[in-house]
Amino acid sequence: MRLINLPFIFLLFGISHLNINAQDSINKTLKDTIAYSEENSQKVIEFGQLIETSIHESDGDTFLAKLNKNIFFDRVLSDFPKANREDPFIKGYLKGMDNALKGFPNEIITDVKSGAYYDFVNYRYDTEAQTYYALFRLYSSETGMNYHDYRLVKINGELQFSDMYIYLTGEHFASTIGRLMQYTVPKNSIVESQKPNPESLELLKAFLYNNNGNYNKAYKIMDGFKSELSKEKFLLILKTLIAGQLDEKKYLKSLEDLISTFPNDHTIALNKIDYYLYKEEYYEAIQVVNQLQNETEDDFLNFVKAGIAFEDNNYDLALNLYTYTIDNYPDFFEGQSGYLSTLVLMENYADATLYLDRLITEGYDKQDLVEYIEEEDENGENILNGYSISKNFADWKKTE
Repeated sequence: MRLINLPFIFLLFGISHLNINAQDSINKTLKDTIAYSEENSQKVIEFGQLIETSIHESDGDTFLAKLNKNIFFDRVLSDFPKANREDPFIKGYLKGMDNALKGFPNEIITDVKSGAYYDFVNYRYDTEAQTYYALFRLYSSETGMNYHDYRLVKINGELQFSDMYIYLTGEHFASTIGRLMQYTVPKNSIVESQKPNPESLELLKAFLYNNNGNYNKAYKIMDGFKSELSKEKFLLILKTLIAGQLDEKKYLKSLEDLISTFPNDHTIALNKIDYYLYKEEYYEAIQVVNQLQNETEDDFLNFVKAGIAFEDNNYDLALNLYTYTIDNYPDFFEGQSGYLSTLVLMENYADATLYLDRLITEGYDKQDLVEYIEEEDENGENILNGYSISKNFADWKKTE
């Protein structure tokens, strides 16, 4: 899944002198001092429902009204004590961030209009940060899974969000933007003087190539880094996303580079799942999903595990997990499709027919189901072919 709005900063400034420094301390634990209480927990639930509704109703203004940009900018600048908001560079930077943030909900809205799901999952209270987090799941059959964990603040009794932890990048959004700021800052502007990284100009080229859709050149530059840039987690993750636009071999190599550099880092769980699936190491993939499920308490991940079991030809497990999915997510067609496909590959045509009847009672059109069962994919294949040519299906088609 692509990183939303990350390349925008590099189009705002014509910077030729860069200063690169590993940035590990951005987004230190900054306390928000929201007390845990039943009243506040209820407000968090209402916040989550409001954000979900705003996305589903294509209401970006309501979404943005819940973003506290001032605190977000404070978090971005928290590791730059020399930063002066009146400095022309800083003012331009903040303006660029402001413009990009305005487009953030529209990116999610566009995904949802294209068939993605954006759902409020649950909330938690972070004792160390003294605030609540509200977890949202972004899922698409085309682009995969991501989570956004909104960090909340309370202003005049109203809950807003000041940052969000993005699972695919393994860090808070303010950390990502602050890191990009550090990559592009003019020498001696807001960080202490240091020896320039000789690969910094190449990094800027890679970002620009990526933003212009020239993924081959962007990947070639990033894959050739020899300095500490080659070990930066954010850049390694970005390289995997660029490689994913090219071919499976480059994508797999990029995942291997990331995982070998951060073998015990739980924040790259989504990357690890993809890696194990590409390697057909299904047991390992399910173990990582289990860890993610323990962390998020998201039962939708049973659908992901069902898909992994299906690929592993473990149809009994897949059927159990798909059964859970269709019972708990009755409007999710991919779960229904997975359940039906599993029955067909188990050659349980009688139950497949009964399930088609159930789908009709739930509102599906019979002719649409017939076409779905009989149609071939873009490769001329049909996973439901065994059932589509069976007597069970032929008899079912004849019934009124």
